[in-house]
Amino acid sequence: MTTDEVKRVLHTPYRPLALMALSYVNLTDNELNLLILRHMRGHTQEQVAEEMKYSVNGLQKREYAALDKCAKAWKNLIYIHEILKATR
Repeated sequence: MTTDEVKRVLHTPYRPLALMALSYVNLTDNELNLLILRHMRGHTQEQVAEEMKYSVNGLQKREYAALDKCAKAWKNLIYIHEILKATR
């Protein structure tokens, strides 16, 4: 699974499914908040960095790490692949 596919899952119009998918990943509270703000609420990196008191570069590193965690955790979950089919 790629980080682009993770983003597609998080951008699904079926928000409860995206939140359920996130529950399968061992994310910290900050990582979860970051992903929700960026990919489910549509905030910019600059907005989230300011709100979470990170530099934009620091936020980008944390965001990529969180997306990578999701990609690894969701790699073999049929549930996630069904969401991806529905969002094509």
